[in-house]
Amino acid sequence: MPSRTNCRCWLVLVLCLLPALARAHPEGDDTGLINGLMHPVFGVDHLLAMISVGVVSVQLGGHNLWRLPMVFVGAMTTGAILGIRQVVLPGTELGIDASVLILGSTIIVAHPLSWPWAITALVGLFGLCHGYAHGLELPRSVSPMLYTLGFVIGTAALHILGMVIAEVATMKAWLQQGLRLIGAGVAVSGALFLVQMAAAPV
Repeated sequence: MPSRTNCRCWLVLVLCLLPALARAHPEGDDTGLINGLMHPVFGVDHLLAMISVGVVSVQLGGHNLWRLPMVFVGAMTTGAILGIRQVVLPGTELGIDASVLILGSTIIVAHPLSWPWAITALVGLFGLCHGYAHGLELPRSVSPMLYTLGFVIGTAALHILGMVIAEVATMKAWLQQGLRLIGAGVAVSGALFLVQMAAAPV
């Protein structure tokens, strides 16, 4: 497992790059980069799921530290392409809400001997659902490529934030317990999202 210093360095690097990337488009011309960067942050379901992926990757440890985020981002990019092309992919909203519930629940129980490949498969499925939603919500006035680049960078930053949170939690037993309580809160949020979706008029 990497040191807390390494995780913090990655987070600082990504956060330092975001402003420079945001300024990389012609002034006054909304190319979509900022839209993409902000999209995962302002959607609570996206925010909770992506931070949770980073937390779980640290809890599992080993190769999972980078495998889970990379699988999520890869599947998310694939889903975004499908969404941008308006390919019909049913059940994605259910997948997004379920991802918050399941990832939150995973934070409660995850440890290095957990079921890494089953969790990886679920992370890939959830990434596909989240990416599809991103692609469908692409503003028509922006560049699809830069919009996709923006939310990939934003997602990576949230994964790294989750890693740092999990690494800090390893410092004290009570912090680890607190992290699992936070996981329970995330799971409850996911359950509420599912109830709200079920109650919504068809």
